[in-house]
Amino acid sequence: MPLIRKRRVWWEPIPEATSYVVYVSRDNEMSDPAKFSWENTPEITSKPVIGKTEIIIPDEWPEFPTLPGIYHIAITSNDDVGNQSDPFLLSGLFKFLSPPSPSKGGIESLPLVHPESGALSRPPMRQGRTTIEEGLEEVRNSKEVLDAYLRRK
Repeated sequence: MPLIRKRRVWWEPIPEATSYVVYVSRDNEMSDPAKFSWENTPEITSKPVIGKTEIIIPDEWPEFPTLPGIYHIAITSNDDVGNQSDPFLLSGLFKFLSPPSPSKGGIESLPLVHPESGALSRPPMRQGRTTIEEGLEEVRNSKEVLDAYLRRK
């Protein structure tokens, strides 16, 4: 299951407010008060909020749009007789979809590296074989060994 980062929209409390309404739109219609007519504005979704000054999206507002993009948020306060304030406006990037998973990958063995020097290490068997081969090559090319061998004959 992918991990989706939630968003918290918050605002300062208003002492006279008994509730709030949070509005969302992809269009910037809410920034022009002449065009903003609360719940009757086309393309605007709203959510009443009572008893708190925040909303967690998408958990507490499943109807919030899921298409990625910049969304415009308006928050209004309501009093006990139904009066509603002018909107407090916010905008932000919302994206509630995860990117796709990688489609290719694998596991590979890498050469051993000596932790202190950073030089490539050889496996113990290979290292022993190399030591013996180097020793034989040294003996084969040694004049002293050749002279001692010929004296024995």
